[in-house]
Amino acid sequence: MAEIRINATGGVKFYDADDSHYAQILAGTITSNVDALTLGHASADFNIPVKVLGTTPTLTIGDAGAEDTKIVFDGNAQDFYIALDDSADDLLIGLGSTVGTTPAIAIDENLKVNIPVTTASTSASTGSLTTGGGAGIGADLYVGDDTYLITDSAVLGFGADKDTLLTHTDGTGLTLNSTNKLCFNDASQFVQGSSATVLSIGATDEIDLTATAVDLNGTLNVSGVATFQATPVFPDGSLALADLDIDGGTDIGAAIVDADLFIVDDGAGGTNRKVTASRIKTYAGFTAASITGGTDYGNIPPATGDSIIMHDTSASALREITIANLGNTPAFSAYDGGADSVDSATWTKGQFSGEHYDTHSAFDSTTNYRFTVPTGCGGNYIFSYAASVLNLADAKVHQMHLYINGSVALNSNTMLSAHNSHTKKTAIRGSCMISLDEDDYVELFHYHNHGSAIDTLSERMHFSGFRLVGS
Repeated sequence: MAEIRINATGGVKFYDADDSHYAQILAGTITSNVDALTLGHASADFNIPVKVLGTTPTLTIGDAGAEDTKIVFDGNAQDFYIALDDSADDLLIGLGSTVGTTPAIAIDENLKVNIPVTTASTSASTGSLTTGGGAGIGADLYVGDDTYLITDSAVLGFGADKDTLLTHTDGTGLTLNSTNKLCFNDASQFVQGSSATVLSIGATDEIDLTATAVDLNGTLNVSGVATFQATPVFPDGSLALADLDIDGGTDIGAAIVDADLFIVDDGAGGTNRKVTASRIKTYAGFTAASITGGTDYGNIPPATGDSIIMHDTSASALREITIANLGNTPAFSAYDGGADSVDSATWTKGQFSGEHYDTHSAFDSTTNYRFTVPTGCGGNYIFSYAASVLNLADAKVHQMHLYINGSVALNSNTMLSAHNSHTKKTAIRGSCMISLDEDDYVELFHYHNHGSAIDTLSERMHFSGFRLVGS
């Protein structure tokens, strides 16, 4: 049976029925010889400090039942509690003594910490959560409303080594450190302080400034093409004559009259002024002496390197052309470098392997033995040609034809019939004018019906041509 015993030291021991377990009160301290001491009454009041002693002391509140458990701190002005809200499976720290009311901190079964208080923050010491020091966050941070860095010279750093910093300057704004870039879309589009004195703006294709007006204070250096959608306005006298290049205007459509105006540089480097055509006409005079300051050529022929000015109708522009290019060119003169054997009854191309001259390198004297019209040199051409064979039999004929692009050219046939010509040399000559386009090619073919092959006389084989100037 259970007993109460008072020992010699003045302590009181409470034994259970088997007389092996007890709880002792001695000098204001409750001890027991078992691991757990259960107070089975509805409540127990302790007017002294309570210690849970032992190697692994444990204070257990609750018995795994479906009920809330709590520790209440009964204060003079405010009560606080630490409790297990069994219905929500949350550990709560809150104001008052009723579990679930006015919680300040809640920890759920997933160890998620929630501060349900909605107190607004207006400083570093207000709001639902404040700290006296720094805070470390190991993953992403999501903020549902505004974020303020409320100290002057506050820094927002980026990167593992904080190589990119955005620093607040009181009364000025934000500064991006070093030569780091603020990029848009990708790294090719950015704003960058590329040096202490240069701000760079880069874009893949285009920088679009949209405003009623753009005010540029400084020198504008355009390295590419500047395109204006409206007529630019320049201050008077600000555009140098050397920089003026007028294009895109329509032709006057009429002869220049004395009242027409031109722009001139007054005094070479002075002020741009208007001048009438009548003044220019008076000044120019258009004699050899007034144009060049020299004398007229007279009867002296111009040299091939001399130049004249002409109007190029295809480009509507004035061009300089040398005397050499005013001649009947392109021109060539070719000859046969050796005797050739010509089969009977066969049109055979002349093998003109030597050249006297070829102004445009247009005659092929090595492979095709032909003249090809150079680019831009179409027109009317005069061709002369001669051929001679040895020992053409009586009543036999020797003929020549020009071929254009592989076909016989009309009006280019020349023919000779032999009489008593045994062992004699027979020669024929011809010429004609033909209109050609660029890349057309011309060849000379000749023919005989002697009955067997006969040789040409190389010294009498000739083929030449030239373009008529102005054609």
